[in-house]
Amino acid sequence: MMRPAPRCVAVAVLLAASMALTGCAPQTGSTAKASPSTSAARRAPSATPTPTATPLPADVLFRISVVATAGSGATALLTETVHTPVAATTNQAADEAALDTNCDGWRSAYTPTKYLVANVVTTVTSGSWVPADSIATDMAAYPVWTGDQRPFRAFCGTALPLIPGIARAVSPVGGGPSDSQGGWAIYRYGFSVPSDAAGSGATAGATKVVLSACAIQLGSAARASVFASTWAASAATATATSCTAGGTQ
Repeated sequence: MMRPAPRCVAVAVLLAASMALTGCAPQTGSTAKASPSTSAARRAPSATPTPTATPLPADVLFRISVVATAGSGATALLTETVHTPVAATTNQAADEAALDTNCDGWRSAYTPTKYLVANVVTTVTSGSWVPADSIATDMAAYPVWTGDQRPFRAFCGTALPLIPGIARAVSPVGGGPSDSQGGWAIYRYGFSVPSDAAGSGATAGATKVVLSACAIQLGSAARASVFASTWAASAATATATSCTAGGTQ
């Protein structure tokens, strides 16, 4: 014969059932606290938008910029801004005279002929720059230079801009499509460390100057060129001795 359960057990069973029915579970507060990781995530600032370059003026084809570091630790910023080809420059008579003096055969090189103008600006950003630590600048096919620069090997070609300084170059180019023979997009532009500076007054070799932060920005006027459309991406593969765009002509 089964005996009745002890009274204390029956009371405990009833109490447990009552708590289950009425939801009398222990409480930790009316509002659950957020975990530290959740709070931190809510307080985290939104991502900063990636800065975009200011669009170039309508008359600019492209701009090449690079940071140069000398062996002494001095640094400089160099930029080359190349403008759209024009039928005549603002100094046409003087520019033609300089071309006649320095560049044989330029008048018969292109039909029709247009003129490309570039401005090269160099700024010392730290330390003191030694003139012998030169950087070469290319600009199209038959450039004549004025301002703060000296020729590299010969006139009507690559120049060595002074640092700091401002220089100007003018070169005739073909007046046809940019990617055709003689068009501006087939030529070479930009900066490099001279590997052979014989007769130029420059110090040869990459041990003296290192280039970094190469950047090439195209203007709206250059986007029709198939060749130039690849230049901005090519800046990512620039070496410590070269930040250039275009062909080898």
